Amino acid sequence: MAKQPIINGKVVERSYEDYRNSLYLVNRRYQRKLVWDLSEKRAFIDSLANGYPVPLFLFSTTNYKDAVRNEIIDGMQRLNAIYSFIENEYCLDNGCYFDLTTTAQTKRLLDEGILIQHEPVLGRDICVKIVSYELPYSIYDENDPVVIDEVFRRINSNGKHLSRQEIRQAGATSEFAQLVRLLSTEIRGDVSHDDSLLLSQMKEISINQNISDTGINADTVFWVKENIINKEDLRQSLDEEQVADMLAAMVLNPMPPSNVSVLDEYYGFKSTDSEAREKRIEDAILAINPEKLKNQFLYVLDEIKKTFYNKPKTIIGQMISGQRYRAPRYFQILFLAMYDQLIRNEKKITDYNQLYVLLENIGNRTINIAGGGGWWTSKEKSELVTATSAVISSCFINRTDGDPMLYTYASEVETLLKQSRTENSQYDFKQGIYNITTGKRNDELIKKIYKTLSAMANTGKNAVGYVMIGVADNLEDAQKINHRYNTDYIKVGSFYITGIDGEVNEFYNGNYEAYFNVIKNTLENTAMPEHYRRQIGAKMRMPNYHDRSVIILRIECDAGAVMFDNNYFTRIGPNNDPTPVSPESMPSFFAKFS
Repeated sequence: MAKQPIINGKVVERSYEDYRNSLYLVNRRYQRKLVWDLSEKRAFIDSLANGYPVPLFLFSTTNYKDAVRNEIIDGMQRLNAIYSFIENEYCLDNGCYFDLTTTAQTKRLLDEGILIQHEPVLGRDICVKIVSYELPYSIYDENDPVVIDEVFRRINSNGKHLSRQEIRQAGATSEFAQLVRLLSTEIRGDVSHDDSLLLSQMKEISINQNISDTGINADTVFWVKENIINKEDLRQSLDEEQVADMLAAMVLNPMPPSNVSVLDEYYGFKSTDSEAREKRIEDAILAINPEKLKNQFLYVLDEIKKTFYNKPKTIIGQMISGQRYRAPRYFQILFLAMYDQLIRNEKKITDYNQLYVLLENIGNRTINIAGGGGWWTSKEKSELVTATSAVISSCFINRTDGDPMLYTYASEVETLLKQSRTENSQYDFKQGIYNITTGKRNDELIKKIYKTLSAMANTGKNAVGYVMIGVADNLEDAQKINHRYNTDYIKVGSFYITGIDGEVNEFYNGNYEAYFNVIKNTLENTAMPEHYRRQIGAKMRMPNYHDRSVIILRIECDAGAVMFDNNYFTRIGPNNDPTPVSPESMPSFFAKFS
């Protein structure tokens, strides 16, 4: 039975101090993304300024990174509205910004240059009213994830401000729901290193509607950029509905119909057939394996992206003449036809340019989707997939035994770069292993890579760390690589994928295996436990990102602390050299692995 929550109050000023002290935690396993627009944020601040009652804020106590914090169950949008207003990220309807001299905390941050005062400034009396408002807090002393999931689902299942898809996903823990969530975040780009992260980190990975805002500009998100859905659709989580529909079509036979009721049933919402449909899709996913399905889904998506890379038209712009109401369905047909060829028929694309040409105006020639209503029948969907698959089949050939279907990792490269925004101490990026000026191989750098990996693993039990070679973290370095090897770079987020190709061509005559073996051979002679040497070696890979090769090294702390060269090392932030654990810190260090 669930415990009774403790209800008390906390004034906004104290709540903001807790926020600055990193006491608020978000669990993305069940929490939705930040979606409030400016009008909603302003309306909530107006309620505080006028002393109107506001809904309860609900938290559970939890341990995160050796500290007790408050995990937000209900109230994330409202808290973000308060803190972002206090930090001058937006103004009220009258154009005025919060006066940073109102509280001792904001005045100190202003004096230190951490916060910047925008003008005009809101009257001090109103600012005092806002920070003096007592928020209704309820602290729930419960850390069982099953109970927390159920509490969140019950609170949000009838939420008036949630979209239908957000209601479906609220607290859902099935393999299907988790797979939809993971795929959707990877495609949108709002990924994080862990499911749990601080509230202050959420804005870095949240989708915004304006290019000037912090976070991810909605116009750059795959679904919007390719004209599949619009920004408001994205805000309402229609992208997740597309993922759910396509995933169901991948695993269920015959292909299921699409409508609101069918999607509800996948999540177990009560109806005549809900339990049967929920069980069928869960059994189908488990039979294939969720990780394999995720890789297959992203592989097909990667091949579609590759087909349209550097092309003049968007996916929908090429497929149909102008925007249409049912544009998401045209993309679904293309995706499932590609899945049919690449996965079910085990083929590969031989001519991406010809495939692009064949897709021109296919929506008017082949994909004739019936209009009206929200129901998309199984028969119509199946027939359109079959017809589209036949049109594009000439661009595919059978794979041979020596040419297995492999996930290209293009999506993973993007995901890792974006994940580093929320836990940058667990990621490191190297341009290459050769000195740009002298052309001499830096063997000490290669050794340091493994030292850095050991420090990442020593963050604690189950910690995961990555090093990527062939990536520059600033434009100046990317331009130096470009000048030295005459190779182009691709900007992804705040990083620049330069690739190792220049080094391979100049120093190994284009022999990628020889280059790769230099890094592997150094690993074999590295002074670290055999278990971790084997683990890193087994997971080391060299994906190709739009004709630029990078090397990904990964470590996971699954067998205790990692010793390197007779020492234990830790890493505090990005670009920091690993530091040895001091003798007096050893007890607390080893406690992290119990």
